Amino acid sequence: MDLDLPAPPVSKKQKLGGYDFYRSIGSPRYVVAPMVDQSELAWRMLSRAPLPSSLAGPSTITPPTPEGRTYTRHTGGADLCYTPMIHAKIFASSKTKSKGSDGQFDVTHGEEGAEDLLAGIEGGDRPLFVQFCANDPDQLLAAAKKVEAHCDAVDINFGCPQGIAKRGNYGAFLQDDWDLIQKLVGTLHTNLSIPVTAKFRLHPDPVRTIAYAKMLEAAGAQILTVHGRTREMKGQFTGLADWEMIKKVKEAVSVPVFANGNVLYGEDVERCLELTGCDGVMSAEGNLSNPALFLPPSHPHAHPSMTVLAHRYLDIVASLRTPTGNSAMKSHLFRLLKPVLDKQPDETLRIEIAKSRDVEELRAVVRTIEGILKPDVDAAGPSWRPPPIDPKTGYRDLPTWVAQPYIRPLPTSGPSDPAPDPSEATAATSAAGPSSPPRSYLPTISRCINPSCPHSAATKCPHGACLTHCRSLLATRGGMDEAQAEKEASEGGLVGKGCEEHEAKVRAREERMAQKRKHAKEARGSGTEKEKRRKTVHAEGKAGWNASLHGEAGNEEERFMAGLAS
Repeated sequence: MDLDLPAPPVSKKQKLGGYDFYRSIGSPRYVVAPMVDQSELAWRMLSRAPLPSSLAGPSTITPPTPEGRTYTRHTGGADLCYTPMIHAKIFASSKTKSKGSDGQFDVTHGEEGAEDLLAGIEGGDRPLFVQFCANDPDQLLAAAKKVEAHCDAVDINFGCPQGIAKRGNYGAFLQDDWDLIQKLVGTLHTNLSIPVTAKFRLHPDPVRTIAYAKMLEAAGAQILTVHGRTREMKGQFTGLADWEMIKKVKEAVSVPVFANGNVLYGEDVERCLELTGCDGVMSAEGNLSNPALFLPPSHPHAHPSMTVLAHRYLDIVASLRTPTGNSAMKSHLFRLLKPVLDKQPDETLRIEIAKSRDVEELRAVVRTIEGILKPDVDAAGPSWRPPPIDPKTGYRDLPTWVAQPYIRPLPTSGPSDPAPDPSEATAATSAAGPSSPPRSYLPTISRCINPSCPHSAATKCPHGACLTHCRSLLATRGGMDEAQAEKEASEGGLVGKGCEEHEAKVRAREERMAQKRKHAKEARGSGTEKEKRRKTVHAEGKAGWNASLHGEAGNEEERFMAGLAS
């Protein structure tokens, strides 16, 4: 595919670009992805230093960059973090005294993007890229101007594949509007004092993917992040990322490239760097399940206790002046603690997390889980080490109490199709690289039985249909006119008329939403008490960090050692 690219825009600001810029921020290899409501400041700090130095080993200082700048590298920590995706239009129009939108990027407290000691962690929140989604160059520039003094680069999201991005016309749904993409990137490149970078997904056509990457580079993007999946590969259709295609992008451009996708274990990180030739590896899901993901596989705590990480995260939250949203804290604990939550006979612990209103209440739940896991931790003993990855499946068998990746369950294809054989490598697996293990979570999903329906069939529906067409099908069998049945079902009607599997799922979802509304109402009614607890927890957390800085044994270290001791 021939690509007639315009001349690169000329920046009005004197700034570094490409590899000069990459080296100026310490040549980062290990990167935490932008995640909505998930890569907030507290989680970024945990990801930069997941374990205390007494367990992780000593931190190191990078050699001075050509500009004389150095960075603190904590063992197992990320070298670079991205903020959650921020909606540029909302952020640009926000009105606060500090000219920022504290709900999305807190400028008031001065901690986001700070370079000094933060939450007891040397180096603070740098390097940092702030990511925006946008479809208007002027709004994007106005938003970026608010943060350019607090970060190292501004990233544009061209990769979000979710429905909200489609409705808002941003993310991966700008993929075919190259004129607009060039304007978005070029406007920031021309007018910001810091570089602009871009994160995007693959196009189904490999030739067009390469042309797309070259266009982003020509428009002014100084680092590219390639998510090795297409826009359609999400949810049940996620599959494996295509490392071979990422490698081709890397070979086609002259700016640094980060690879994103297929990283579950520490071994995957180095393998991805080797097979793709990329300059860095970005992790999202792997990081959420194990923020110590970047520890070397040989490290004795490469898979630390999930409750140790949970406590450390809550300690960081309590020590920061920047508030951390309840939704973010709960989301992280649900993901970190998922292996043990899934094995509980009832939903009590999940409900307790959902009901929690602050750090103190969440910590109480973590302590309860510590008690549940203690027999297994004691049985494992301090000499426990993770087993090797099984070459047949691509996974390692890990005990419940350690941080571990989320493995998507293998769904069935439909009512009459057998489940795929997990031992058989698929084409998508091969695409990930010649030494990729067969990783059996690759789904084989059938579409809804209605040929005009774009949705997938529910895995347990006996009719092989989505909810709407399951209800309309059974209503039709009961004597209703087919057109009328489909019309009512598509408008949310015929409730309770679907198969038992579908209706049970709907009932469970409604019960969860009712509980969330109830808990939100209770939380709104206890604002004064909640603020008092928050201040108390903040003071206690700050005192704990001060103690650890003066050489005293911090609570999190004691918890960790007690958890590993027999």
